Amino acid sequence: MNQSFAYILNRRPFRDSSLLLDILTEDFGRICCVARPAKKRGKVVKGHTEPFRYLHMQWMGKGDVQTLTEADERGRHDIPASELMLGMYINELIMLFTQQHAPNPDLFNAYKYTLHKIGNAEINRHILMRFELFLLQNLGYSLESDKSIDELKMLEKTGRYFHFLKDNGLFLEDNVTTQDASYRNQNILISAHLLLALQDIQNMQESHWKELRNFLDKVFNSITSRPINARKLLSI
Repeated sequence: MNQSFAYILNRRPFRDSSLLLDILTEDFGRICCVARPAKKRGKVVKGHTEPFRYLHMQWMGKGDVQTLTEADERGRHDIPASELMLGMYINELIMLFTQQHAPNPDLFNAYKYTLHKIGNAEINRHILMRFELFLLQNLGYSLESDKSIDELKMLEKTGRYFHFLKDNGLFLEDNVTTQDASYRNQNILISAHLLLALQDIQNMQESHWKELRNFLDKVFNSITSRPINARKLLSI
């Protein structure tokens, strides 16, 4: 019998009245379980299989699909209905970019913190992008360049950009100085200006966040072969 604090990422019907649950756990990473929840009483109450509830779970079995035996709600995140799709987008990112049975308590804690902060429409997109940056770093895609702060400042003055490639990370090309929008749209670029701003993310200006949003969308699309469906429904 295994147990851990956990969140439901996704659920779907499975054989009669059962559910197939994708779960993010604190101690075991992402797992998949079958559950047969009861409506009112039982060790797995139906309401406890909904996303964004902080749960303590127990499960048993071997293989990729195990059996959920208990789900005890320890709290829930008060996410406004208007912001639920943002939460579903985060869930989809975790489903797409994490492997099953790979413990990652740092990701679990970042996810929990992000859900706790969702609710203020003025900062939601900033909270989301900070989670996306963390996820990229957690996956091994660092946005750290090999340039010093002074070197970045010099590159900023000349309007220089860094390329991003999923197999190489960030690299500087001598001929990337263009400000042409069509060129920027065809490549995954991040400016030296933004890399400097990310050193003090708490005080980034609106123009920085706008560039970062465009950059993150391109990066995530480049590192997955599947469409990110929830992103299409978000106006961010």
